[in-house]
Amino acid sequence: MKIKILTDSACDILKEDQEKLEIEIMPVYVTRDEENYRDGIDISPAQVYELMRQGQVFKTSQIPYGDFYKRFEELITEQQPFIYLAFSSGLSGTYQAAALAERDLKEKYPDAVFKVFDTRAVCYGLGLMVYAAGLAAQNGESIEAISKRIDYYIKHVKHVFTVTDLSYLYRGGRLNKSTAIIGNMLHINPLLEVSETGELKQIDKVRGDKKLLKEMVDYLEKNGQDFEYQTIGISHAENPKLMEAFVKMAEKRLKTDKFKIVTLGATVGTHSGPGTLAVFFFDELAEWARVE
Repeated sequence: MKIKILTDSACDILKEDQEKLEIEIMPVYVTRDEENYRDGIDISPAQVYELMRQGQVFKTSQIPYGDFYKRFEELITEQQPFIYLAFSSGLSGTYQAAALAERDLKEKYPDAVFKVFDTRAVCYGLGLMVYAAGLAAQNGESIEAISKRIDYYIKHVKHVFTVTDLSYLYRGGRLNKSTAIIGNMLHINPLLEVSETGELKQIDKVRGDKKLLKEMVDYLEKNGQDFEYQTIGISHAENPKLMEAFVKMAEKRLKTDKFKIVTLGATVGTHSGPGTLAVFFFDELAEWARVE
């Protein structure tokens, strides 16, 4: 039986790719004024960003243990082997909840065939892995072969992103008011990455869009290779102008036209706000790890 691939709504992936590969997405919970919404089901990224522009503040909460236990047990009783790719444990407790459900269900069903991964990735970084795992599953690869791929991708996925309006970080309590005001006045934007342990790390502060884009493409040149064999993922929160300028510069310097572009999901967008631009790639992609 074909391996089923599951992930969560911190994963950005094109809708057509999700449907083609039959990827199941479990929703993270988005909260506003004590009201909970299932990300991507009860509320869309566009709705979240519009409300954020109106001054609304959102928070997120991890997928609870009970949601994982219930869904995993349903698949086990259907004798459906599966893999769940969780977004980074350095950014959420979602993976820990899934791992706990995995432990308890493997005690109850010792012959069950499934695995849970902490990908240490998010957004389209997670999406790149999910897409590759989904293709491998569609091609009939075993759970062991797909797991080997995922272990490799975890070690080689890279993230670089920026937040272009610091007001939302301030409103969410992640930045003090004076820093947000001064940063916006001087058009100073942070350049960030996700570290090897899956945690958020600021690597620079950049003034002006032109320099910001140059530094982002510099990051890809410095940290990546094999661009002719991979797709560069881009997630943005309603910032098409900056996204298009990045693609134009990256095409010229990296000699590639392989990009997939999606709207940044609400799970991450509630924290970074409208205007966010994020780019994802592999620092290398061994021949055996490529999937067509």
